[in-house]
Amino acid sequence: MAKWTVGVAAAAMLLGVCGLVMAGDDKSDAELGLVAINVADLERSEKYYAEVLGFTRAWQYPPDSDDPIEIGLVAPGGGAGLALAHLNDDPLPEGKGRYGRIIVNTANAKALAKRAEAAGSTLRHVTISGDNPPTIIFFRDPDGYEIELYQAPSQ
Repeated sequence: MAKWTVGVAAAAMLLGVCGLVMAGDDKSDAELGLVAINVADLERSEKYYAEVLGFTRAWQYPPDSDDPIEIGLVAPGGGAGLALAHLNDDPLPEGKGRYGRIIVNTANAKALAKRAEAAGSTLRHVTISGDNPPTIIFFRDPDGYEIELYQAPSQ
């Protein structure tokens, strides 16, 4: 648990969620959107979080699939959500990548990504087809924790 807390703190400092000023007078608007974790069995994990913590399903990806690879849960008390991800049947890896990723909602994904790149991170852009796709950019913090910047499609 302590390693996870340190990783989240490092990510928070890197992304400016503690109120650090970006270039110029623009402040970061980053907020924790959800935490995604890799699981061996989506159905089992969803049942566990529902029974133990009262979490309920808010979404799944793909949306219309009978076999989703991600399920989004919300807590009865609100706050950041939890995404359960099962991408394949390979054994879960050991180490930092096992936890999944930290997802940060922002209206400034490209600006925050530039800051991450300037700090030494390598960026990975996800391209989604469509007329008004979201902006999704992945990178790792200095300790190897994966961070996803998510900027919703423009209104």
